Amino acid sequence: MHLVSCSTFSWGPAARAVIVAAVVTGSLATSAFAGTVHGGAPTAPPATTVLGQVDGAPITEAEVLAQAPAPFEQLRTSYERERQHLEREYGERRHDLLQRQLDALLDRRALELEAKARQVSTEKVLAELPPPTAPTDADAQAFYAANQERIGQPYALMADKIREYLKEQNAQAAQRRFYDALRARHGIHASLAPYRLEVAADGPARGPADAPVTIVEFGDFQCPFCKAAEASLAEVMKRHAHSVRVVFRNLPLDQIHPNARVAAEAAVCAERHGKFWEMHDAMYADQRALDSASLTRTAAGLGLDEAQFSRCLADDSTRTALERDAAAADRLGLTGTPFFFINGRPLDGNVPVSQFEALIADELQRSGRAGE
Repeated sequence: MHLVSCSTFSWGPAARAVIVAAVVTGSLATSAFAGTVHGGAPTAPPATTVLGQVDGAPITEAEVLAQAPAPFEQLRTSYERERQHLEREYGERRHDLLQRQLDALLDRRALELEAKARQVSTEKVLAELPPPTAPTDADAQAFYAANQERIGQPYALMADKIREYLKEQNAQAAQRRFYDALRARHGIHASLAPYRLEVAADGPARGPADAPVTIVEFGDFQCPFCKAAEASLAEVMKRHAHSVRVVFRNLPLDQIHPNARVAAEAAVCAERHGKFWEMHDAMYADQRALDSASLTRTAAGLGLDEAQFSRCLADDSTRTALERDAAAADRLGLTGTPFFFINGRPLDGNVPVSQFEALIADELQRSGRAGE
């Protein structure tokens, strides 16, 4: 599998299957856990349940839990996070499947109506589907240039695969245009709304405040995929300077990135002094310099007062700001970075510019500002 994001999703197949079943069915009679699942976390046995005896005296579950409650709380928190993740994933995949099935049905009806109107077979109508345009070398090179960091291989090694990919994309686009024309001719319309989640655009932003498209990113400054995604975001902002706004929210994955949290704290402190994006760019430019001492030097280089910056790093309000972002990420079921929401529509990982463009173009079309 080609990784495109940093992730802390770590539950094994058996536990994952239990959570999936709980999400899909809403309840389970039994599970791999000690209790049962009813659309949420596993329910524990009563605290008075006797788990053992010592000299004839009962040892209850409450006594066992009281010895070291922290691991149990961590387990429950982890379970809730993974459950939220799977609920979002299930909802998104179900919507995608529904959209594909709806498109197939509407396309088939449009084809049948066209064939009936012309008194020919559906095969005769399909024979008019134009062949896909072959991608040029310039097309392949442009695609490579826009996705070089994601591809990670020399162009000479990837050119044939890129051309094949672009050929397939052209074929799909040609087929879509063909069926869209048939739908329009016979008054067929789809009304399924895009899959969206409610995401607060709270955080430092680039782009006009009244932009019709807002991209909310949850990122980790030590995640290499977040760094690679910056090239895609920069290209998006270049193309849509007046119609797209990008909002950044912190999601440091400190379980796998030891300097991610202090880097996020540095970003919060830089924002308070009007230097968030300068610090953001500097940290992604050199992910080796994310320890406290290096970040303080970076802050000084940006014109921030070192003493004030150090006090801010240690201030409780800085951690509170990160906790707000973490709580939002948990509610959304996020376990990896980068993760983007384009007007609430989820986009996971360091994806090609073309995936951003497809969603942005659709959102601009829906807002009556197509082509911006």
